[in-house]
Amino acid sequence: MLQDIENKAQNLRTIYFEEFPALYSPGVSLRLGELLHLNNIEMRCNDATCYARSELPSIAPSLETLTMSSLCEVTNAPTAPSKFLHLKYLCIHLYRVSPAYDYFSLASFFDASPSLEIFSLNELMEHDWISGGSSDLRQMQRHCHHNLQRFKITGFGSAKSLVELTCYILESTLSLKCIMLDTTLQGAFRCSDSKSKKCFSMPKGNIMEAQKALLAIKKYIETKVPATVKLNVVEPCRRCHTIGV
Repeated sequence: MLQDIENKAQNLRTIYFEEFPALYSPGVSLRLGELLHLNNIEMRCNDATCYARSELPSIAPSLETLTMSSLCEVTNAPTAPSKFLHLKYLCIHLYRVSPAYDYFSLASFFDASPSLEIFSLNELMEHDWISGGSSDLRQMQRHCHHNLQRFKITGFGSAKSLVELTCYILESTLSLKCIMLDTTLQGAFRCSDSKSKKCFSMPKGNIMEAQKALLAIKKYIETKVPATVKLNVVEPCRRCHTIGV
């Protein structure tokens, strides 16, 4: 069973690896060895956020760009003292997420990356509607961030932990210029962006979730956006999609 990769390329700068489920037993993580000069990693595996947060700061301390695609995310991203001191670009794709997954745990990446400039999260829209007021949202000790400029979520939904993550980043970032919350599906083209006469089809459940997400943005997030930050909310095309709750 493959568990280790021996690396003799001392000047290796970029690596892409994909964890095929058939090659691994549950709980087995791929150990890459030390990659001291590596500055770009693309990875595709189960529980990618948990693995990356736990292992990568120590084995790739010079990392500047990290792109993760998680086929199935069950384990929350852990809180750890290790840092991504040079990380500037972070992109996370979540294709399937456990109902119990805590999006707020992704704040661990934000807090561990003082040089981060761009944070992009792409996920599926399968959530439960958040209820209660702003006082019901969890709070964490804030770490003032001075470099993040753009934060984007595609597939933004009404999950409480996703709203908490968004509010936390808004309230902790002094340098933020733009935040985009896209309530449509990942990679879905719009009639306004192409020669197509109609937008990419959205299932009724996703349209309903988009409506809930828009209400959550208005109720919990809009009031926390500073005047210096541009909030861009993308909603399903009203011409192609009829939205109702």
